[in-house]
Amino acid sequence: MSRKEILTKVCTEQIVGVVREETLEAAAAVAEAYAANGVKIIEITMTTPDAIELIGTLAKRHAEHNIIIAAGTVRSTNDAARARRAGAQMIVSPHTDLAVIDYAAENDLLVVAGAVTSTEIIHAWDAGCDIVKIFPAQFFGGPDYIRAVRGPIRDIPMLAGGPVPLDMIDSYLDAGCVAVNLGASLAVPELVTTRQWEEIGRRAMLATSIIQSRKSVARPDSPYVH
Repeated sequence: MSRKEILTKVCTEQIVGVVREETLEAAAAVAEAYAANGVKIIEITMTTPDAIELIGTLAKRHAEHNIIIAAGTVRSTNDAARARRAGAQMIVSPHTDLAVIDYAAENDLLVVAGAVTSTEIIHAWDAGCDIVKIFPAQFFGGPDYIRAVRGPIRDIPMLAGGPVPLDMIDSYLDAGCVAVNLGASLAVPELVTTRQWEEIGRRAMLATSIIQSRKSVARPDSPYVH
């Protein structure tokens, strides 16, 4: 997919399933639980052991399943390049790095940059990112903060960075976010420790059903999908 097509998919799917686990085995199981239960955008953080290997495996396995594999916690162009070569189509950073943004643009990768204040948000957008991740959203006022900051800068697509509880998905999207990051609210640490992959999948299905329910109600179209 092109960068523009991936942006449309993010704005349509509205969930980015984040995988940040302590072992490759657990990360792979969580990612597959997401994929099997309707999560179409899966972010493998670079803090995960053997993240590049997992990105490559998932990119090949799900190439025909219309699933986007993203690399998360990308802090350098070296990270971005390794992820791209493995098959990642989307780069997500916890901060704003101009070199990473430029690299993504040059290689037709969707790029999400982290920011919080209005100055940081505009800086990230002007640098060329596709979506600004408000991170960590919960600790800076949550949906109320995003609603307030979008008043003067509503042209910039924003994603709510974790932690985002399942019962807050509606609130963040109603505040104007194009999507939310879901990680520990799906892959609850206790469930990972006890290898309850089916329960993690059930939570992923619940999250996607929330999005489907929203789509059944008449709402204004997102300005970012056209």
